[in-house]
Amino acid sequence: MNSIILCEGSSDFVLLQYYMRTVYGWTDARTQNIRLDSIKRSRTLKKDENLLTIGGCGGCSKIIPAFEKILQRNSISAVGEAFDKVVIITDRDEVGTEEEFIKKINTSVQKYQLMMKDDIKNNTWLSCEYQNGHGKKQIMELLLLVIPFEDTGAMETFLLNAIANDSAYDAEIIRKGNQFVEEVDKERRYLTKRRYITKSKFDVYFSIRTAAEQFVERQNILKRVPWEQYSQIQEEFQKLKDLT
Repeated sequence: MNSIILCEGSSDFVLLQYYMRTVYGWTDARTQNIRLDSIKRSRTLKKDENLLTIGGCGGCSKIIPAFEKILQRNSISAVGEAFDKVVIITDRDEVGTEEEFIKKINTSVQKYQLMMKDDIKNNTWLSCEYQNGHGKKQIMELLLLVIPFEDTGAMETFLLNAIANDSAYDAEIIRKGNQFVEEVDKERRYLTKRRYITKSKFDVYFSIRTAAEQFVERQNILKRVPWEQYSQIQEEFQKLKDLT
């Protein structure tokens, strides 16, 4: 089986690789990483006879164009060349993020003439029927994960919340760190965008938690934390086990 996960940026890209390796036993595939237009970076993993590509699209707005490239690829592919399962993972930045993404996916699915058996729902696999390059009917399974499921926030917010839910001590450190970030740059000379504030909150917490290790990059932090131990992450990534 050939699957692909489409995510937003570098944090998601690194976290998903770590999680799929650690929790579900995927390893680096001895094959060239698949290159697709609209995907900024990719990594191909293998488990038994299954292949999984994790694609970082370089931002929320780039996910749907990447998804359409996959649909286009499937529509002209031969048997065994298409992606059998496609997962789209994005942040719930705004209250209407989930609804907006569902509309965009529906538009893309209609554009490439896929037949869906049910409506698209968050955290629910959906079967889509299409014809490949040889005119044969094929099934593609689609999964949308807008994270977190209940609250708004970026991936970094989701990860901090997962830690806070499992530790009252760490929750207090996170709360005080968040308060500091919100108040320290009152004139917004440096934290000029909301995503800068979000990432700063993440970095402030880990500068305390991992001070002795002197992490240089956020990616190194993501690789060293046992995310699979946090119950909220286990719950919201549970459907990824279906990729084998």
